[in-house]
Amino acid sequence: MAAAGGESSIITQVQQGGPPINTLSDINADETITMDLRGTRFTLSRDELLTLPEFVLLSLFPNGLFPEGHMGGGFQDGDAVQVDYDPASLQYMLDFFRGVASSIPATTSEDGSDVVGVDPAAREQRDDSSRRAGIIVLREDLDFYAIPHKQDIGQEEMMDVKRAAAKKLLEQGGIFSGLKKSDEPGTTEAHLIEMLTAGGFNHDDHWGHRAGEPNKAVICSLALARLRSDIRGNEMGNNAVGMAQKLLLFWRKPARRCWWEGVELEGVEGVPQGQKLKVWIRRVWTLEMSVIGLR
Repeated sequence: MAAAGGESSIITQVQQGGPPINTLSDINADETITMDLRGTRFTLSRDELLTLPEFVLLSLFPNGLFPEGHMGGGFQDGDAVQVDYDPASLQYMLDFFRGVASSIPATTSEDGSDVVGVDPAAREQRDDSSRRAGIIVLREDLDFYAIPHKQDIGQEEMMDVKRAAAKKLLEQGGIFSGLKKSDEPGTTEAHLIEMLTAGGFNHDDHWGHRAGEPNKAVICSLALARLRSDIRGNEMGNNAVGMAQKLLLFWRKPARRCWWEGVELEGVEGVPQGQKLKVWIRRVWTLEMSVIGLR
C-alpha cells in the first residue's frame, strides 16, 4: 500500500479492489436503486448514493453496482440488489447524512427567490462555504481471537466463550478507548486522535453504530462527525486548525490503519470467576471525508 504523506504518515491509503464505483454515473439523476440488505430494503436515488463514502460503496457493491443482466438496462420495478451489509449501519449513516443535508440552506438570491441563470463564474466567486458541509466517516473492523482458557475445552464450549467475549468487547464503545494506551505525545495514535478531535470528534465520543457480524468473530463500528467550520486560531491554536484541514486530504480517498493488541477480559461468561480470558485484537480503521452540497 502506498503511504499517505510518507513513511511516517499516521494512516495509509487504501488500495481497494473490485470494479470502479463510477458506474453510478450510468444511472439517471432521477432514477433510484432498491437494495435488499439482509432482508431490509432501501431505495435510494443516484444523488444520495453519490454522497456516500467510497469505501462504503465498495462494501455495498464489491462486485460492481449492476447485477448481471442489468448493465445499461436500468432496474425494473420491484427489482432489488442483494447486498450483504448491516442495514442498521447504513440507516445510521443515511440518517446522519440527511440531517446534515437538511441543515444546509438552499441557494437563493438576495430577495429570497431561487437563483436561476446565474453566470457560473460569478457563482464560483460567491462565498458558498455555508452551503457545503464536510462529514468525517470513521469505521473500525475489529477481529478478535480468543485463547482457550483451558486445554480440554470442546468446540461448542469454545464457541460459547467467543460469543461471550464478543459481548464484552461490544460494551467497550468508546471510539478512542482502543488507542488510549498508546496516546503518549508524539506517537502515531496521539497524532491521529488530535486530528480527529480537532476536526469534529470529542475525546469521550462513542461509536454511533457498533455490532457484531453474523457468524464471525468480527465487530464493525461506525462513527460520523460533521467537520468543524467554526475553528478559530485564537481559540484552538493554529496547529489545531491545520490538523482539521488535513482531514480534507481524505475526501474520496479512503485510508486505512491497522493495530494489534492483546487484552485480558474479565467476567466472561463460561470462564471461571476470577479468571481472565486472553484475547488478541486486530483493529482496522478506515477514514474518509464526504462533502455534502457539492455539484
